[in-house]
Amino acid sequence: MKKLLPFVIAALMIPSVALAKGKPPTAGTHTNHGKARVMYVLKGMVYAYTAFDSTTSTPGSITIDVSHSNRHGKLLVGQTITLSTGAQTTLLLKNGVTSVAASQPGDVGTVKIRASRLAFKSATLADVQNALLNQPAFQIIDKGPASS
Repeated sequence: MKKLLPFVIAALMIPSVALAKGKPPTAGTHTNHGKARVMYVLKGMVYAYTAFDSTTSTPGSITIDVSHSNRHGKLLVGQTITLSTGAQTTLLLKNGVTSVAASQPGDVGTVKIRASRLAFKSATLADVQNALLNQPAFQIIDKGPASS
């Protein structure tokens, strides 16, 4: 029995070695390196909304006075920016709102945009604005006029 044990162990190891794989042939090559996309969440007063025109494929727009954002858009706090809207942009109207405010000061709202991730320490305001201006808004949420 003791003489048979090494052969049993060797027989059990052979299939595991045969099934073990090495690195895949594409290991180490990342085709999307540097192209990560993140969600920019901008909160503030929204106004001047124009919807996407599907008949002429004309992009719409929305203007937001940014008062708060997530860390990706922190350079935009205190800025007014006009962003484009596209066919996939969703509009949520809350608290009985029937349309986005046409003029300033506007309604309290949120605009979400998926765009390229920028390095936080080296990005400038112009870099963030350029990244967002080239992308249509993902979602617009209008919560109605600011409460007094």
